[in-house]
Amino acid sequence: MATATAGTFTLFYTPVHDFVHKVLVAAHEAGLWGRLDFVPIYPRREGYGLGAINPLAKVPTLALDTGKVLYGSQTICEFFDSFNTTSPLFPAVGDARWDAITRLCLADITFDLAIKVGYEPQEAHPRADVVEWNWPKVIRALDTMEADAGRLTTFDIGQAATLHALSYLHWHVSDKELMAPVPPRFDWRVGRPKLTAWWDRVVERPSVQSHFKKPYVGDTSAENAQRKIAEVVKRQKRSGLR
Repeated sequence: MATATAGTFTLFYTPVHDFVHKVLVAAHEAGLWGRLDFVPIYPRREGYGLGAINPLAKVPTLALDTGKVLYGSQTICEFFDSFNTTSPLFPAVGDARWDAITRLCLADITFDLAIKVGYEPQEAHPRADVVEWNWPKVIRALDTMEADAGRLTTFDIGQAATLHALSYLHWHVSDKELMAPVPPRFDWRVGRPKLTAWWDRVVERPSVQSHFKKPYVGDTSAENAQRKIAEVVKRQKRSGLR
C-alpha cells in the first residue's frame, strides 16, 4: 500500500484482495491513493469492532480529517469521485448517470446475493429456500450484465461495481460446492462472451491492478484498528461532532 500524506483519509476496510474493491478503484481513479491511510478490519474477529464511529459497525468506513465519518460503499465511492476532475465515475446528469447508477445497484445487489448464497451452507441450520430464492436472481443479473457489456465504453461506477460483484462471485462461489440450485464449480463466464471480453479488458486498469490479487502489506492487528478508531473519536471531539 502507498504511504499516506498530508490530508489523509482513513479507510477502514477488509483487505481481502482476491476480489476487486470498488471503493479502492474509485479512490485510485480519483488520484487519492496516496492520501489513504488503510486500516484493516475483520468484522467476524474479536477486537475489530467499528461501533464507536459507525453505528452499523460495517466496512467500508471512511473517516475525514475533521472526524466526519462516511459509511456505505456507494457513499464513499461518490465522495472519492468528487475529487475526480478528469474522468468522473458518476456522470453528472442525464441518462448516462441513471444508467451508471442502475448498473451500480444491479452489481451491488448481486454482490449481496452472492454473500447470502455462499454463506448459507455454513449456517447451523441451512435453509434451502434462501438459496433457491436468491440464485435465480444472480443468474438474471449476470445475463443482464452480459447484455450490457457489449455497449459499455466509458469506464464508470457501474463498471467498477460490476468488477466488484463478479470477482467476489468467482472467489466466494465458483470454487465451492454449494447448495442446489447452484451448480458445482459455477463459472459466470460460461455462456457470457461479451461479459468475459469486457472483464478481460477492464481488469487491466491501473485502479484495479493497484490491489487485485496483491496481498495486503501492513499492520493487521486489532490493536492497530482500535488505535485508529480512537484517533477518529479524538478528532470528532475536537471538531465538536460528539
